[in-house]
Amino acid sequence: MPPTQRLFVAVYPPAPAITDLAGLVSRLAFTRPHPEGLSLRPVPPEQWHVTVAFLGELDPAQLDTTIAAMSATAAATPRAPRLRLSGGGRFPNGRAAAIWAGLHGDLDELHELANRLRGALTDGHVPFDPRPYQPHLTLARPGDRLGADELREVLDQLSAYAGPVWAAPALVLMRSDHPVSNHYTEVFKAPLPD
Repeated sequence: MPPTQRLFVAVYPPAPAITDLAGLVSRLAFTRPHPEGLSLRPVPPEQWHVTVAFLGELDPAQLDTTIAAMSATAAATPRAPRLRLSGGGRFPNGRAAAIWAGLHGDLDELHELANRLRGALTDGHVPFDPRPYQPHLTLARPGDRLGADELREVLDQLSAYAGPVWAAPALVLMRSDHPVSNHYTEVFKAPLPD
């Protein structure tokens, strides 16, 4: 049996949105060296994305069905959602806690896009994480290694942030090469109508 692949479908913000957010993030506490040498695990800007559906470990035999579901979803989308990276927060989960940037704009349309994709995946018997959709962009996974004052500073700065508006360019199927490396490889791209 062939090995499974760890896959997810995402929307990648365009370069101007990434550059703008990176300007703020470069000043945040989790990008500075930790006094005790602990890793605060910032996510590199080239990996910043908004997950639309997390597929997890997928049998390669389901790849064609996944691509067909993405293509059908993109074709049925009347207009790409207009989004803005704005605000942020923290998912508390002990050592696995994550800091994230939020989104504003056409969130109803983004939820519809995610629901349409999930429906197409369900029709094709492709498994995915069924948890309620909460769009965000993960910036770091510092866990519990960030002090309370530093965390408050980070969240205050994120809450005041509002980046430029952008149209979601495509649904992108990515393969995560973790745990071998912290690298993602593009598998397929379904452009969204502008």
